[in-house]
Amino acid sequence: MKEWRPTAPREDLERIWPYIPGRHRSEIIRDHGIADVLKLASNENPLGPSPRAIAALADLAAIAHHYPDSQARELREALAGRHGLTPEQIVIGNGSVECIDLVARAFLRPGDEAVVGSPSFPRFQIACQVVGVRPTVVPHREWRFDLEGLREAVNERTRVLFLDDPCNPTGTLIPRDDLAALLDDLPPEVLVVLDRAYYEFVPEGERFEEDLDRIRSGANLVVLRTFSKAYGLAGLRVGYAMTRPEHGRALNRVREAFNTSSIAQGAALAALDDDAHVAETVAVTASERAWLGGQLDRLGLEFIPSRTNFLFTDLGARAAAIDRGLIERGIVIRPMSAPCIQPWARISIPARTGGKRFVRALEEILG
Repeated sequence: MKEWRPTAPREDLERIWPYIPGRHRSEIIRDHGIADVLKLASNENPLGPSPRAIAALADLAAIAHHYPDSQARELREALAGRHGLTPEQIVIGNGSVECIDLVARAFLRPGDEAVVGSPSFPRFQIACQVVGVRPTVVPHREWRFDLEGLREAVNERTRVLFLDDPCNPTGTLIPRDDLAALLDDLPPEVLVVLDRAYYEFVPEGERFEEDLDRIRSGANLVVLRTFSKAYGLAGLRVGYAMTRPEHGRALNRVREAFNTSSIAQGAALAALDDDAHVAETVAVTASERAWLGGQLDRLGLEFIPSRTNFLFTDLGARAAAIDRGLIERGIVIRPMSAPCIQPWARISIPARTGGKRFVRALEEILG
């Protein structure tokens, strides 16, 4: 009989630190027997999806036996109209995280370099490593991107610079003039990926609004947005990239054909039409963020002022005990695992009822 020998995976995969998502509700229910789980780990929308999106989901369930439009034409056309671009400049992803992977697959080769700040969204580094590129990591200064350090890290081998603005996990925002100066100062051949997953939560007077103007003028730029946060569709996985037409074609060449379902596309279209739901989400988030920040202050816990739907919080020497105590009470936050950001945690902004439950639990744990 033939002796089978398992094919060994690439050796370099062992050096990739996998992305670890926040604990799922089902894990807490299974392991701790707690049915009423308050998840504050994944920056989900406490108001849920738009009612229009929920109605669309019910209607679309009946056609689940059909393959989706592989080009997501209706959604791309709607997004192009909203942003003043052409459909060729829009690439739909299975969450904006897929768009990060597409950029790495389309534009990075072994021997190239990419630059990322740290801490930032871990998928930037993972996407680089998967295609055989070791990212150059530039540490933050005082919990903000070191823009000078990022620029100095760029060299003749640099192909891509990844930024998230606001930053995940710190919640900090790059000042508009500083971001514009960085983009202007970079070599024109460096592709900048600007992940704006939390764009809607930034007050209008603080938003960097010229990103799309730069794309229209031909800048070497990819801007990412998502339906997971302010639109409340995290479970459906829909995000998108906006870029130059030729970059859009390149990303689509490496994209899986049916990467977003017909149900996800239809719900995103419906959610896109419900500006009132997004506005309510943003308003509730701002109010509850201020309230929760006041409670953390009262309890003596330091946090970074945020322009997102979460607070980056220093839990101090008792971080592990706090996390454990919260889990025992059915509350899930996101402790940071990287040594450079321990013992900090990311805490999603809940509605007031959830916020009060979280604060009561903290009071019990802290004594």
